Amino acid sequence: MRKVSATPDKMVEKDGTINFGTFRAPFRNANILDAPLYLSSRKVPAFWKKFRLKEWQHYGIITPTHYLGMVIFDAKFMGVSFFYAYDRIANKRFEHSMQSLGGASRVAGQVYDDSCEFKKKGYRLYFENRLNDGFHRIIIDIDGKRNLPAVKGEIKILEDLTSIEPLVQVSPVTSFRPFYTHKVAAPAEGELMLGTKKIIINRKQDVALMDEQKTYYPYSSFWKWATAAGYNEYGELLAFNLCQNMITDDEDFNENCMWVDGKIYCLKAARFKFEENNILRPWEVRTTDGYLDLLFTPSGQRAEKINAGFIVSDFRQPFGMYNGRFKDENNRIYPITNFFGLAEHHVTRY
Repeated sequence: MRKVSATPDKMVEKDGTINFGTFRAPFRNANILDAPLYLSSRKVPAFWKKFRLKEWQHYGIITPTHYLGMVIFDAKFMGVSFFYAYDRIANKRFEHSMQSLGGASRVAGQVYDDSCEFKKKGYRLYFENRLNDGFHRIIIDIDGKRNLPAVKGEIKILEDLTSIEPLVQVSPVTSFRPFYTHKVAAPAEGELMLGTKKIIINRKQDVALMDEQKTYYPYSSFWKWATAAGYNEYGELLAFNLCQNMITDDEDFNENCMWVDGKIYCLKAARFKFEENNILRPWEVRTTDGYLDLLFTPSGQRAEKINAGFIVSDFRQPFGMYNGRFKDENNRIYPITNFFGLAEHHVTRY
């Protein structure tokens, strides 16, 4: 398993050198805009570097009865946000989705004392990052419309770095263009209203999956992604994150990991087998080191297609149940039995 290093002061040094690797904590100065972007020594205008940067913060909240997914995404030419709720018992889903040209999305520069927000009339999603104090706070204030219920509430994500080891990864899209992600599985607590239905989120049983990302994506890119979480029979919180994307050296430069009660196990490359023309058929997902082997059975999906000339996005995110097993370096086997989670297949050009 790959080495986890102390986090440098900056992601990008003054001379443009990028600190690639796997780190113990998120960057306090995630200064990706200081990366050179192109191999040429010619200075790249600041506005163009900012325009090419794609960044987001995403949360998935898993309870025994519901899954709640939400994002604030700044693609620079467009801001995107959504909130959706999936009733696992009734097998029903609804979604509020917003897009806006320009500055409707704001994504935090770092997660210690900064915030994200998407705000339009009748829709506000706000992520307050207070990692210095061991938590993130989500505030949701969305009006009802047509057949969609209003959503109002507050959720706290308990990312305590003294007891939880996050995934913090800087990988090379190229030798001079970084891919940065920070992910964690952590207890969640709070309360929200889905219309007239109250959802109580209990830190002893409910889990948040957080995904922070800042990356200079190439014009054409793709990723396949899998994540889930749950408690085993011993009360241990198990979760995983797996991704296969445009990074060619993905045996060591990847975002693949397993968490067992807050302890992180870094894994080798992830490989996905599924029917692209029938994405709701079962998926096989495994890591090349043999530590994690999974079968994913979708029960539904969130999908979106955009084809606007030079901007193309084919996004498919099935959700459902994972079964399989994780084996640690001491050959202890951790069964994964009916863990709720997501998979994703996304092809983009932007």
